[in-house]
Formats: sequence, structure tokens, C-alpha cells
Amino acid sequence: MRAARYWARSLPMRLRVLVLTILVLLFSFTHVAAATPPAEPILRIETGMHTALIKRIAVDALGRYLATASDDKTCRVWDIKTGEQLRVLRPPIGHEYEGRLYSVAMSPDGRYVFCGGWSGYGWDKAHSVYVFDRESGQLVRRLTGLPSVVNHLAISRDGAYLAAVLGEDGLRVWRLSDLALVGQDRDYKGESYGAAFDGKGHLATACYDGAVRLYRVADTGLTLLAKTQTQGGARPFSLAFSPDGSQLAVGFTDTPAVTVLDAETLGLLGAPNLAGVDNGNLATVAFAADGSLLAAGRWVTDRGCPIRSFKPSDYVQYRDLDTGKSAVVALCPLPDGGVAYGTVAPRWGVLRPDGSFGMTRSPAIQDYRSSVRAFYLDRTGETVGYAVGGRKGVYRFALPGRDLRHIDAVTPDMAAPRTQAAGLTVAGWEGGRTPTLNGQPLKMKDFETSFSLAIAPDNRRLILGTSWNVRAYGADGAPLWQTPAPDTVWAVNVSGDGRMVVAAMGDGSIRWYRLEDGRELLSYFPNADGKRWVLWTPTGYYDASPGGEDMIGWNVNNGPDHAADFFPASRFREAYHRPDVVDMVPRALDEDRALAAANVARGGDVRAPSVLTARPPVVEILSPAPGGGFAAPDMAVKYAVRSPGGEDITAVRVLVDGARVLEQRPNLAGRGLEPSVLTSNVALPERDVVLSVVAENKNGPSAPATVKLKWTGRAAAPAAPASKLYVLAIGAGAYADKSLSLTYPAKDAQDFAAAMALQKGKLYSDVVVRTLTDEAATKEAILNGLDWIERQTTQHDVAMIFLAGHGVNDKNGDYYFLPTTVELEKLRASGLPFMEVQKTIRNIAGKTLFFVDTCHSGSIMGASRRGMTDVNGVINELSSAGNGAIVFAASTGRQYSLEKPDWQNGAFTKALVEGVLGKADVKRTGRVTFKMLDLYISERVKELTGGEQTPTTGVPGTVEDFPIAAY
Repeated sequence: MRAARYWARSLPMRLRVLVLTILVLLFSFTHVAAATPPAEPILRIETGMHTALIKRIAVDALGRYLATASDDKTCRVWDIKTGEQLRVLRPPIGHEYEGRLYSVAMSPDGRYVFCGGWSGYGWDKAHSVYVFDRESGQLVRRLTGLPSVVNHLAISRDGAYLAAVLGEDGLRVWRLSDLALVGQDRDYKGESYGAAFDGKGHLATACYDGAVRLYRVADTGLTLLAKTQTQGGARPFSLAFSPDGSQLAVGFTDTPAVTVLDAETLGLLGAPNLAGVDNGNLATVAFAADGSLLAAGRWVTDRGCPIRSFKPSDYVQYRDLDTGKSAVVALCPLPDGGVAYGTVAPRWGVLRPDGSFGMTRSPAIQDYRSSVRAFYLDRTGETVGYAVGGRKGVYRFALPGRDLRHIDAVTPDMAAPRTQAAGLTVAGWEGGRTPTLNGQPLKMKDFETSFSLAIAPDNRRLILGTSWNVRAYGADGAPLWQTPAPDTVWAVNVSGDGRMVVAAMGDGSIRWYRLEDGRELLSYFPNADGKRWVLWTPTGYYDASPGGEDMIGWNVNNGPDHAADFFPASRFREAYHRPDVVDMVPRALDEDRALAAANVARGGDVRAPSVLTARPPVVEILSPAPGGGFAAPDMAVKYAVRSPGGEDITAVRVLVDGARVLEQRPNLAGRGLEPSVLTSNVALPERDVVLSVVAENKNGPSAPATVKLKWTGRAAAPAAPASKLYVLAIGAGAYADKSLSLTYPAKDAQDFAAAMALQKGKLYSDVVVRTLTDEAATKEAILNGLDWIERQTTQHDVAMIFLAGHGVNDKNGDYYFLPTTVELEKLRASGLPFMEVQKTIRNIAGKTLFFVDTCHSGSIMGASRRGMTDVNGVINELSSAGNGAIVFAASTGRQYSLEKPDWQNGAFTKALVEGVLGKADVKRTGRVTFKMLDLYISERVKELTGGEQTPTTGVPGTVEDFPIAAY
């Protein structure tokens, strides 16, 4: 456009105006018409780890940082020593394949991360390499116009050049100083997946045309020095230069072979000893710093998929290094002689030079590959049972009641998928690309693979789960519908009433579909810890266990040239946390009808706003860096904050270990993608801390930006306990309405208060207790107690609130604690809204622990009322970063809390008191931390109740473990 203006200046004025007008119109038209990444928010699973296979890994020259690229459309940066996730790099993404990352490289200094894959084709009709700043996570540049997917990236050892191999479109090389293209070779006759630099200005590539190519790379261009057809296999996949640059190792995908070539001539030097390697492949090769050759891939032994390591220059002697059960797809040598690896699990890890395990990060997704024939449904399809890899028995999850538990065997009402039926013979469906029905092929896409099968109860339809889709066919084999799947469909089943299809996916989710037309209804993601879960509709209405709601959220693109944002579901809790809608979906078989029915029950038409109009701010800590040290108690914290929707920033809070230490009200004008950079001086204790920053606009608080910092100053001398403990213990059992009476809440509160009072002079300088039980537990007294503990607790103290009695949700889902003076027909006036507890917890300056036991049995609301007790939302709200409490709940979801005369307490309080008195300290350290207490309560209550009650704990991500009792 600038050149056009210059050219137009030479024309007569009238003609100049006409030409410029036409040029502006053409310029505007082409830019409006150009496609951009999808603007609508895209729901994604987020676990803090990849949810799909890791394709490639990369490290910096000093071995400090590891980058991992995955099919889950994220690139993640890790501290290689601690395993801490430092950044999630989010390129713009689309639906289906758009955004999947197949390659990653890191500049030797660790400053930049380069990644690509199926990257940008959806809007540019060409692919890109994304260039991210590692520290900030910002997308700083795109290398555009690439004709095919980016299968592999490599950076020269001196950091001068970046190479990319592009599907069947050959090689591109850029100069990193200015990202100028210095050379390319399009003469490739197959897919290319491998490229490697030596330290002498040479680059080698591997291609499925059977050739290995060797180039000299310079600013003046590429020079092809040699090309050879490989002898070990037809499909060379990866290659690696030895540390001295004299040898080049090649791995193959079509055969379990490795060859070693002369790095100058590409002549064959030999092959290593592959005794016992009789299956799969050793497609991935690398050289360790000491010259040891490493090879791994899909070679499977009875111990899993090992890495074979050969001694330097002697490819006869070897040892096999265990990495687990998943195929190894990436290897990176480390400067200390160890090696980092990535697997399809997805898992990454480090092997030390002696072959022992270093840091390992395992997936948070369940592995359903063993569920093909062990995927169970009750008749309605609302209760699902699933087997997971490496564990006997099955997990059972019931949508009604939200009951998740592990059982040794399924009950008789649960049915496995039918894979055989009279008149229907399905063959070739287990891992095949050509399944048949009664000898006739079932139509699928080229290269699509079938993995699971279920025949409907009426024998008129069958369901296939494939690598890409959930597919339905008629009894004659005619395709009825297909619905794209987010990952491989490892198991499918059809409900006994013939209404729903349920499928278990490779991304760890289980999804419900309408059998009639394949429309997706509901998704369920259980974390691999067996405790946390989240349920959601296609629009994003959700329900979640404590700690589960942030396992989903919305990816929002910011155009093709900026990193995308991710907003956890908790940021929109008020609008999207709708357990009532989730309840209605299986009955209505339609999300819109379910929402309408839930709104009728609420008495109003309530619809969630668009995520785009309700986005909170985004904040990033610029300094100090994650894992950094500090030797002085004062620190300048630098952070960037922006408001994507343009709303003003109204507040910024700095938290240390979850407690607010600073709050500012800057009233910054919202500037969309342009951040404001602020600095706050923060006082820090002389110990390791978790530092967090939260920003707020009219839509609510941001997700916290968090860094862990290490105290590097002089160790403090032992001192007498300085902090105080304030305890507010409330037990409501003797209700004025005798139908609500409970036996043990008052005693529970008294016993807890007495146990904590013993901490005076031990962990705390003083313990101040206020107890409200039975007749004293009125609404007014409880509110006064909340005011008291908020006023008394300083930032150096600890507050504990214990609450036992009845709790209910009203028809709108709002949670109330019932004081002993409550009148159920006047719940709003006489009940204690949990909003009051939330306000108190949010305003308490010190660390806060909240113990709640309010899910007691009894038809509290009566048959004519729709209220039901569901404490999950309360726990998630109170344990969010904005409130900062560690919440211990007696039970999860809609379970009842149990009490027995033998215990003289509720099960929860019995376990709680035992734990703080020392039984939670199983290693006899002399102290009980909140995580020790969590583990003890969980196991003890399970033991006491025979598994009928499941206590749960909500912990803010801004809080590290700390002691709460000593003995």
C-alpha cells in the first residue's frame, strides 16, 4: 500500500484520487475477506499436562528448560529439574485438526520456542511456524506461507539457523537473526519427519522417499552435498549426529532397524546390535553427550517400550532403559549426559546418565484402551463403568447423584457393549481400516481406523468408534451419521433403552450422544487421580467436583498473530455452573430443552452470556521468573495486565501463599490486547513462597498468575511461635424445628475446638476459640462470629472455621447453612447464605481453613420443594484464588454425611480430630500439614463408612502445603 501511494503521487490530482480510492477499496476488501482464526470461544480440557500424545520435545543448550509439542494444540515449557510447568504456549487454533502441533525447537539460549504442525491452514490456506517468547508466553512472529504441515523443526547448535521439513514439500531453512529464508529444497518425493544439524554447518534430513540428504548451510543458501538411499529400511524417520560430527544415526518407522552412516559421505558404517528387537520400530534416535547412541520407538517388551543405549563407538554392547508402557516418540540429549524423552501416553521424563529415573511428568487423563469390552452402562445410560489401564476393577460414575467410586466388579444392572447379534457379523473392527458387516465393507475415510464396536439393543443399528469419528450404521451397513471425535474412540456402548450412545475417548473424556442422529449431549472428564471430575454440555454449562471445574475452559483466539487466551470455567461460575441443566440433558436429549426445563424449575429464563462479553482480565508476572531466588524480604514484582474485552481494570491483588498482602485500585483503561505493565513492591517472609497476582474488571477476577520463589538468604534462627490461631466452631443440631434435629453437630464443634486449643504454645503463640452450638447457633450469632474472626486475624495468623449442621440449595442453586432458628418457608430471611461465609473468607488477611459438614440426611426441603444439597459449588467457590480458603468437606456432591453412636461424632469430625491430634503424621515428623490431614481424612472416612462417604478437599492453586498442627 505504501508503494502504491508513492506511485500515485506521479499522477494528475483527479486521477490520483480515483486510483487511491480504488486501491483503498481493494485493500479493505481483501482484508475483510481474508479468513481469520475462529472468533468464537472453543471449549478445551486443561489438566496442567498434555491430554494427547507428545509429538516432539526440545531443550535449551544448558538443559534448563524442556518444551513439548502435542496433538492437544498446546506447547508447554517445563523446568526440567523440578517438572514445574512454566508456560503454556497457545497458538491460534480451530476445530478438528487446526492447531495440532507436530514439531518444536528451542533457541540454544532458551529465549525463543518455535512450534508448528497443522498451523494456520484454516485461515491462511498455508501453514506457519509460530515463534514464542519463552518467558512471557507471547507469540512474537509467524513464519508464514508454508505449503504443508510442519513435521519437524531443528535449530543449529550455534543458534544461527532454523530448519523445517514440511510433509511432502521438502525443506526450508531460515536465518534466526532476522528470520529471513536462506534456502529450500522442494525435491522430496515423500513425507519428511527428520532434520538434524551438526556443529560444522551441516544439516541432514530423512524422507519417506527412502533418502537421507546432507547439506551445507550458509547465509548464501543451501548446498546439497550428498544424497543416499537407506539400506536399513524404506522409511527413514529421524536422524542424529554424533557429538564429534563424524557419524549420523538413522531410525525407521517401517522396520525395527537403526543404521549408522559416515557423516561426510553418507556411506554405511554399520548397524548396532538389535538382538531381541523383533517388533515395532526404533524410529527415534539420538546421541548422548558422551557419544552413546540411543534408540527407541514402538518396540515393545514385557516391561514396556524401553530405550536401547549403546556404548560410544561400540554398537555391540548395550543396555535397555525402562521408560514405561508407552511408545517413545522423542529423545533429546542433555548436557549432563542424560536424556529427556516424550511418549504417546502422554508422558515426559528424564533418564540420568546412569540410566536411573530423574524427573517424570505423567498424564492426568484416564487410559481407556482396556475398556473396549469393559465399558459398561446401566439401562438408562446415566451410569457408566469403565476400566482404566494398570488398575483392576472399574470406576463407576452415576450422573444422578454425581457418585464416582472404584469397584471391584460391575453390578448386574451394568451391561458391556454388544459386539455380536443374530444376523449381524462385524469383522475387522479391532484396529482395522476395513471393517465389514456380513462381509460387506463399512464406509470410512482413507486411513481411518476402527477401534471399538457396539450393537444397539434393537439390532437395527451399530456404532463404530474410530480414530476420528463416532459412526452409526444401519443393519444393512448404510451410514446413518458420523460425529467428529476429539481423539481416538477407544470404547463405545449403547444404553439399554436405545436412547444414547456413550464413547470413551483418547483425550480422557467420556461423551454422550443421541442415538437418533449422533448429536453430542454431554461430556465427562475424570482426572487420573480418581477424585476430580467435570461434566459439561456443548455450550459449556457444567458441574464439577471440588477442584474439578478448572479442568475445562475456553480457548479464545486473538487473531492469527497473537497467542490465544485460555479462561478456566471457574471464571464464569456464576453463569455457567448449572448442575440443574446437566441433570436435565439425559432426559431431554437436547441441551436447549434441558436449559428451558431447568429455567422453568428456577422460575425464570436464565441464559449464560457469551464468554466473549464476560472475559476477566489476563495477567502475567514478568519478574521475578518462576523458580527464582530472593535474599531480601522486599521485592519489586513486575507484571503485565490487560482486559481482552476492553473493560477497565478495577483492582489488582498480590497474594503470598494464598493470603492477600497488597491490593491496588489502579482504574486502568482496558486496551484489549495491549497490556499495561505495573510494578508493586511486596514484603515477603524469609522462606520459600508462592507469589500470585490477580487482576479484576467488572466481569470478575482473572485466573491467578503464579510463580514459586526460593528464599536464598540466611536461614532464620529458630524462634518461638509468632502466629495466632483463631477458631470459630459452629455446630447446629438442636433445631427449633424438631424435624431437622441432629445428634452430633454440637459435639463435633466442641471436639474440634478442644483439639485445636491444644496447639497453644506449640505451633501457635495463642489459640483463641469462639464456639456456637445448638441454641446459640442463631443466624445473628453466626454473622457476629464471622465478623469477629475477620477482624481478629492478621496476615501473620491462621483462621479456622468449622461448620456442622444442615445445608441446602434453594431452587436457584444458592447454598444456605441452616441456623437452629431457621424457618424453611422463609429460607432467604432465616437461613445463612454462603455468600456471607464467602465474604468473610475473602476478607480474612491470614491463611484460612474451612471445615464444612452440612450434608446430613433427611428430606429437608420436603417433597414439594426442588432444593437439594450439593456442596461442590460451594467448595469450588471458597477455594478459588479470589477467596483463598483451603476447604475440607465431609462429603462430595450429593452424598450424605454419616454419624454413629459408636463414634460419638460424625465420621468426618472423628477423622479430623484424630488427624490434627497426630494420626495424620504417618511419618512421625512431629507436624501435621493440611495435605497430610487431607490424605488421612480421606482414608479414615472411607474405612469408617465402608466407602459410602467420600470427603473432599478444595485447595487454591496459590497455596503450597504448610503445617497446621504440631504435637
